[in-house]
Amino acid sequence: MQYRLISIAIALSLGLSQAASSDLPTTPQVPEPTLAQFKTATPESVGLDSAQLTKMLNYLQTPGFDMESIIIARHGKVVLEAYVAPFHADIPHQVNSVTKSFMATLIGMLINDGRLKLTDTVADILPQYADLPNAKLITVEQLLGMKSGLLWQEWRSDNFGDFGELKRQPDIDIVKFVLNRSLEPDQVNNFNYNSGGSDLLGVLGEAALGSSLADYAEQRLFKPLGISNTRWINSDQQGHLGGGRGLYIMPLDMLKLGELYRQNGVWQGAQILPASWVQYATAPMLSITSGSHYYGAQWWVGQNREWYSAQGYGGQIIAVFPQDDITMVMTSRNNGNNFSFGFSALREYYLKLKDQRAENPIAHTALQEKITQLATPTPTSKLRSPLEKIIHNRKIDINNPSHYLSQLQFEFNQDVVAIRMSPRKWSESPFKVQARLGAAWHSEPRPHVDDPLQKSSTESMRATRAQWLDKQTLQVESIDLDETWGFSFKIKFKGNKATLLNMNDSIASQGNIR
Repeated sequence: MQYRLISIAIALSLGLSQAASSDLPTTPQVPEPTLAQFKTATPESVGLDSAQLTKMLNYLQTPGFDMESIIIARHGKVVLEAYVAPFHADIPHQVNSVTKSFMATLIGMLINDGRLKLTDTVADILPQYADLPNAKLITVEQLLGMKSGLLWQEWRSDNFGDFGELKRQPDIDIVKFVLNRSLEPDQVNNFNYNSGGSDLLGVLGEAALGSSLADYAEQRLFKPLGISNTRWINSDQQGHLGGGRGLYIMPLDMLKLGELYRQNGVWQGAQILPASWVQYATAPMLSITSGSHYYGAQWWVGQNREWYSAQGYGGQIIAVFPQDDITMVMTSRNNGNNFSFGFSALREYYLKLKDQRAENPIAHTALQEKITQLATPTPTSKLRSPLEKIIHNRKIDINNPSHYLSQLQFEFNQDVVAIRMSPRKWSESPFKVQARLGAAWHSEPRPHVDDPLQKSSTESMRATRAQWLDKQTLQVESIDLDETWGFSFKIKFKGNKATLLNMNDSIASQGNIR
């Protein structure tokens, strides 16, 4: 069955641009931008269960998920929208590799416009690179499907990998960096995750277009869908959009891409994206893990296409359950990869469908109360410690040479604590955050940053809270609201010694107070 699916997909890919042209006019008519939000419905009115959704919210708050937002829609109507404080609806979130599915959408549009073909090689689009190894071998279709045969290590034991190496060098030539990798012929058409290849798609897309791909994305995708508040990191100093990661977008706008695919490329009655592209991109073409997870064209897919998803590091997700007419969006901060996320289990236990249910006011009220509770910042412990006077302004050296921080310093001023942190890497500057002891989250503007990993805006905020758990243990949590990382730790003081603990109470490092 797998080989049959692959054969069908390859046949479709070879003729996609011609097939698409029969589906759509060359220049599709797009609706005027709209600011209208989605219609809403009770879960029961569309065959879902408020009580099960409440259980799901509890489940997704457990360690390993650490959800920040979730939206679920059925038949295009939102039945659940929840945000976990201090995150809220109006924050464009860094969605990491979810960016790949947006880039693939642009590539599909360019193919429909006749600008690209899946059979095009890199040399066809960028003849100036024709002499590079593999330029005449690697096709757009192979890059989309992560099956170029290039020997690429996305992750390594040093937690960096080839994509990290690419991002460390902002003046790098992406085309050379990717194509100079060795190509193993017998690995062609085998899955190997390669974000550098996704960045290369952005370069190819812009070259084929002959103008700004960012402008193309704005006019052909974001504007028709009513998406206005986005940021997108460039992959290099030449201004190419990053195809592997780097898009900042609000959760409700993530839902719009999922809904566009759920409706086979139709948005508000207009065919924005060819239906043939949706079917191609979300077909289970290449097996990834023991036959349960597959890959399409920059989309992860269930074995029988019972789900397909865009997934990004840290738990950023757009998932479509086409057989159930359900779309789900989630943003998280779990510092892990979610390519084994249990969509089938989620569908079975929490999104299980029945015929339209009788309304359940009690369960629905409990669901709304849970949503309100998640969105409401809760005060922390008001306990104070006499150690505040002892450790005030003293430096704490972190002894573990592999820990991110080399030094901490606390400044206490009445009920406010300022925490100064010194990263161990010489290339990163010390920074300071503030929190009000015994209060909820304190938010302050983030320092401006625009580099290969982050792109802040004037609305970018950092939220911090701190509390004494007992008279010897201080807990600090700080997150950049539009990023997928932050830091949280506990520090236990005893004499001139300090023990830095992870949030699960495992020891991260010993420290000396001076």
